[in-house]
Amino acid sequence: MGKRLHIIGLGPAGLDKLSVGSYRRLLQADKVFARTLKHPCIEDLRKEGVNFVSFDPVYEEEDSFEAVYERIVAGLQAELEEGREVVYVVPGHPYVAERTVRMLAERLSPEVEIIAEAAVSFLDEIFTSLKLDPTEGLVIKDYDGLRDAGLTGEDWVIIPQVYDALVASNVKLDLMLTYPDDALAFVVKGLGTDQAQTREVPLYELDHEEYDYLTSVVLPPEERVASFRKLTEIMEKLRSPGGCPWDREQTHVSLKPYLIEESYEVLEAIENQDMYNLCEELGDLLLQVVFHAQIAHEANVFTVNDVLREITEKLVRRHPHVFANGKANTSGEVVRAWEEIKKEEKKDPEREKDYFKEPKGLPSLMLAQATQGRAAKFGFDWPDWQGPWQKIHEELGELQGAMAEGDGIKEELGDVLFAVVNLARFLNLDAEEALRASVHKFQSRFRKMSELAAREGRKLEGMTLGEMNLYWELAKTHEKSGKVAWA
Repeated sequence: MGKRLHIIGLGPAGLDKLSVGSYRRLLQADKVFARTLKHPCIEDLRKEGVNFVSFDPVYEEEDSFEAVYERIVAGLQAELEEGREVVYVVPGHPYVAERTVRMLAERLSPEVEIIAEAAVSFLDEIFTSLKLDPTEGLVIKDYDGLRDAGLTGEDWVIIPQVYDALVASNVKLDLMLTYPDDALAFVVKGLGTDQAQTREVPLYELDHEEYDYLTSVVLPPEERVASFRKLTEIMEKLRSPGGCPWDREQTHVSLKPYLIEESYEVLEAIENQDMYNLCEELGDLLLQVVFHAQIAHEANVFTVNDVLREITEKLVRRHPHVFANGKANTSGEVVRAWEEIKKEEKKDPEREKDYFKEPKGLPSLMLAQATQGRAAKFGFDWPDWQGPWQKIHEELGELQGAMAEGDGIKEELGDVLFAVVNLARFLNLDAEEALRASVHKFQSRFRKMSELAAREGRKLEGMTLGEMNLYWELAKTHEKSGKVAWA
């Protein structure tokens, strides 16, 4: 017979929650190692003559739980080296919120036979106390795993071993990232004992309760929790036969203007540094993504999960320096690697014939700058900024000639703009952003003109151009002196 480690769960309370087999095993053992003696079953077993060796002192000696768990595992490993059979008891169930058990399983198998023996689970007591049916949806999370748990509010949530007010405070703060502050929470303690308590509290008061090692926090389903899944369900309902007539009529094509509009409203919020509005506008933009995905789902083309899968796989695939063995120490190296991977992904003989693959729906300045950048990769470019600078003057002359002849004006004006964009590229400036900033500057000065005129009891309407120019110059003076707030 090889080495054996018996891991026995003590359940939520006293001896009556242990199985007969576990009870006999404990009585037969010369000594029993306990993660902690803070459990009502321990006292009952001591009265029955069970000899316990506790790891409680380790909690006082170490600064972190991870260090405590390492000490416990090392101690049990040392005992197994000296003898064939070791008995180890933990509160509750051996595989529920028991980090030491997971560590033992990882490190000792297959050299040591691990036999886990469960008592009545604290979950059974919670199900009974709260009349909770786990088939309706149940999530069990340790208190330090809530922040990234992706809780949707659709399931019951159980957080075991909330043993003091500090842990309860962290649980509260993590849950309030998702749940409303006044969401209902149950604090359950001592279930299965004659001191059992179940209290209902609003989430914001969670850390005002008393806690011990037999306390769990339970949250019922909460419809006010925001989640991506809920958003997709709302969109599905809006598009259903009993939903909204307008939403049901929309197509990929009819939604194009809204997608563009919402994108620009996001840009405007960023430019205004309006974070509150940015939050709202990002939601509107996300709605467009979900809208298109729902339409595609109804046509059996793809689903929103396909969209998520595609972008997740793409991000991992195009960041080998993060998720694989690739190397990239600068943002420039990242961009070059990204383009190479992208090129391999989209290898297509027909597509390769087209040098310019940028979306044709891009704003003209962005399209021009991307096109010039693409040509530059093949070496078709000026050696420095003086080339586009001279080209601007050349194109201005041709535009002047076209205006004099009254023919080809639109084409020549486009050439001037294209040359200006090329200069912006050499200056490492975004032509779209540069023009947008100038537009905003013009708007700000124009508003200031009107304000200055109004102070003198005048209106811009009816002024001569010369008079307006005077107010324009005055507005510029105010602007440079720092008296004008930018738009």
